[in-house]
Amino acid sequence: MSDEPVILGPPAKLNLTLEVLGRRPDGYHDLASVFQAIDLRDVLRLWPAASLSLECSTPDLVGEGNLVLRAARLLQAEAGVATGARLHLAKRIPVAAGLGGGSSDAAAVLVGLNRLWGLEWPAESLVELAARLGSDVPFFLGPPTALAAGRGEQLSPLPALAPHIALVVRPALRQPPPRDKTRRLYAALRPEDYRDGAASRQLAEAIGAGRPLDPALLVNSFERVARGLCPEVAEAAAAMLVAGAWWIRLAGSGPCLYTLFRQDGAGAQQAAAEAEGLRASGVEIHVAATLAGDAALNAHIGPDSI
Repeated sequence: MSDEPVILGPPAKLNLTLEVLGRRPDGYHDLASVFQAIDLRDVLRLWPAASLSLECSTPDLVGEGNLVLRAARLLQAEAGVATGARLHLAKRIPVAAGLGGGSSDAAAVLVGLNRLWGLEWPAESLVELAARLGSDVPFFLGPPTALAAGRGEQLSPLPALAPHIALVVRPALRQPPPRDKTRRLYAALRPEDYRDGAASRQLAEAIGAGRPLDPALLVNSFERVARGLCPEVAEAAAAMLVAGAWWIRLAGSGPCLYTLFRQDGAGAQQAAAEAEGLRASGVEIHVAATLAGDAALNAHIGPDSI
């Protein structure tokens, strides 16, 4: 077992599409979604220790119900590890915002402890544990672009998306999102919010063929209900339009919003101009590149990379 700390950079993700197909007999919902990881990262540090402990830059997130600790305890139990680890999580991904930060952190813990404890578990074993922690967690152990089905855990890797810049905006919320935000959003869906998955399939085909993204395909079944339950979402969207955005989409179940630009000189200038135009509106702004390549999303990073 190494005495050196392991440092990981768990990334956020965008649901380029998020189609709710309908309610299942088990109470969950079937989904069709295209996932895309972006270079907006938390920072997770892991050191050897006698027992498991977690420190976080957002103290309210620390507790036995934290998905990071749950992931650590699950791997510890399944691997029969007697020792522990000291975990420190620096949050940069907005919390409960539709960007998958908690799921990404959980995946990072599995990767980091697998290395710290010298387990040498194959990726397939970590993916099996990840699926037990949450539907989104397995995605963060694989390629950065994927078509998701089922509850989101059935993943089909896609070719790399052409490089884009994401402008991600968290509305200025007058009160924190409720803990049961996602449950409320699902409960508020109407039959007209359900979709058939065609947009996700068409987008996956377009990415595979290397065609430019068509914003008309970037659909989200939660758009209506999120704006209804959180008026600040509509306010932030209006501010983005004033700042020059051509189109805006909800990130996951929200309340974050995003728009994309091609990663070239003109796109970078436009993203910077729109970010500057939003600064006076009180929203939280993040500019991040889409991730590409075959490397696992939670690969080890060095201190110079954070």
